[in-house]
Amino acid sequence: MRLSSRQRALLGFSLLMGLLVVALISYKAYDLGSDFSWETVKNTTDWQSVLLVNVLIGISVTLLILELKWDALRVLLTVVVALLFGYLMTAVFSLDAADDLIRGDFRVQVLSDAPSAVDLSYEQDVTADFDPAAGEARYHFAGSEGDEVTILAYATDAEAGLDVQVSLLDSGGEVLETANEASRRFTRQYSDYLTGETDAVIDGFALPANGTYTILVEPEAGTDPVAAELGVALFSDAAPALDLLYNGPAVGDVFNKENADNPVTEARYTFAGSEGDAITVLAYVLRSNVAADLKVALLDADGNTLVQNSDASREQVETYSAELKSTKDAIIEAFILPADGVYTVYTQPEPLTTGTRLSETFKTTNKAYDAFLLGPLSRLNRWVIWIRDALTLIMLGLAIAIVFRANQFSLGAEGQLYFGALASGVVGLTFGDLPKPILVPVALLSAATAGFLWGLLPGALKAYLGANELVSTLMLNTIAQRFYEMVLTFQLQPPDAGYTASEWIPENGLLPPIIDLNGDTVTVAVYLLIFLVLLTWVLIQRTPIGYEIRMIGANIKFADFGGVNTRRTIMLTMAISGIVAGLAGAHLAMGIHRKLILNISIGLAFEGVVVALLARNNPLVVPFTGLLYAYLRTGSQVMERDTNISAEVVRIIQAVVILLITAEALVTFFRRRRIQRRGTIELDIGDSGDNNGTTGAASGGTLEGAHV
Repeated sequence: MRLSSRQRALLGFSLLMGLLVVALISYKAYDLGSDFSWETVKNTTDWQSVLLVNVLIGISVTLLILELKWDALRVLLTVVVALLFGYLMTAVFSLDAADDLIRGDFRVQVLSDAPSAVDLSYEQDVTADFDPAAGEARYHFAGSEGDEVTILAYATDAEAGLDVQVSLLDSGGEVLETANEASRRFTRQYSDYLTGETDAVIDGFALPANGTYTILVEPEAGTDPVAAELGVALFSDAAPALDLLYNGPAVGDVFNKENADNPVTEARYTFAGSEGDAITVLAYVLRSNVAADLKVALLDADGNTLVQNSDASREQVETYSAELKSTKDAIIEAFILPADGVYTVYTQPEPLTTGTRLSETFKTTNKAYDAFLLGPLSRLNRWVIWIRDALTLIMLGLAIAIVFRANQFSLGAEGQLYFGALASGVVGLTFGDLPKPILVPVALLSAATAGFLWGLLPGALKAYLGANELVSTLMLNTIAQRFYEMVLTFQLQPPDAGYTASEWIPENGLLPPIIDLNGDTVTVAVYLLIFLVLLTWVLIQRTPIGYEIRMIGANIKFADFGGVNTRRTIMLTMAISGIVAGLAGAHLAMGIHRKLILNISIGLAFEGVVVALLARNNPLVVPFTGLLYAYLRTGSQVMERDTNISAEVVRIIQAVVILLITAEALVTFFRRRRIQRRGTIELDIGDSGDNNGTTGAASGGTLEGAHV
């Protein structure tokens, strides 16, 4: 057959698009990057099979264009519009994305090479060797007005002969209180520290003001200093006056914790410093996955801001890599303290502006859609999951396209899938000792038979009892699911199983893999699917039963008038559809899960409806739409995992696709009404066109443009 110039151009364009898709998907699947070499391809696991599947994807693109022509653009535009709407919905879901900049665990730390201005805090003790030559030891702490403190000074070894006295000095060096002995009561009360009367205790002294204080320990007057280990302990029921020490542990909290009654919006931490100390203040998030953007300020004792900063340079992040996580952390580096005293570190998240909120919303949305649209190709195992999911959806799309071509709105593929999975699983579990070349075909034949019989039932109800196929198939789906669950729970589940599932199907009962990536497999179901697609197309386009299906889909009254046995054809149509749906169930049991599990399909058949509708019920186009829809499903999983955006966005996209298809059907409806008013019929009982191949409606006039 000689092709016209337009047909040659269409063929060339479709082949070019197919090759381009093969190249792009292979580039990502083989993770070529800049190392574009044949060796890289050959080092990929099962690279020949990966290439074969990618070529088949390219063929599906070519068939899409050849079969639908300009309608292919309408299919793609339908998906593009749905994706755009999904993008807007993702942006709506991400309106609070900027809240991550003001939420999360944080820490504050003060670093310095200078000695700390304080040595003690409440409920702490220190020990050190007493130097007789120095004749005294000094320790510093910070306190608040009204704090009642108890100070212990003691020799850790009672036999050392060190008799001590302890004095409390204010920040100006004035002695506030002195003690040179420990009574028996104190010795008993603080038995973990005190050893005898030679120790000293200042008990319950109320501090007169906020500030730093000095504990002075020296030998009691009239005694000789001796070398010994000296201990000093500080106790108080009050909260510590200081939160930070130089180079001490970091302190922190959680900013704007979700569901908190009184969320922390700002934080203040105090430390004591001396004039001339060079300090570095760090305010940073606790973990790298916290996105909070912090700022920090240093306040003097009167609350005046001395210095502040809201970020960190990349060099500073590298220098303080143990603490700082990113440039969103804040640092005050090498600041010289102007005086002795207590300073405050003040930190809070950067305030959010409208511009920041919008920027973060679209940044999060873009990141989510990047994972959504490119995620299935980002790793080879994700590519495998996409292809594996697509095989099931394509089978279901084929099953539904068959009945839709007969204009029967059957939704029974879900139940047929369950019976197909159950039949194949039971055969595999029961006859696991049979050789694989025998067991696998028998299991597939069992699944096809189960699907055939469960599809025949609603067909008979429709043909002979006039039962609405939508209602009957939905009810039969429920029966199939409950029967599957009953057999699985009471017959197939092992007694020691921790969840509802059968034993693993023996290796002889599994579909052989052609790609195996650490347990994620693509099986010979690829070849089975090629056979099913071609067989379905031949059945509908090149057989008498296919002609009858298309006639019924165009106009059942016209088919009756033309001598078609519509009852028989409707039954066979639903039964043949059940065969394909049953094989989809076998693929789930024998190729994906490798056992029978509860809820082996959660509405997959209803997603097959979308696949069939997008393909205009054309068997040669179903592979493309099944691949496309499975790609979106896999992308939604990647998006949810990598960006914490709900996969329900894909449900929204699915709903929009259905709405757009419905709207397109309305256009066809009004066009048919217009034709009716003209008194003509325009029938196109072919493999393309709207409404299962129908582009017109019957009326009482003449027959124009009908062809078979």
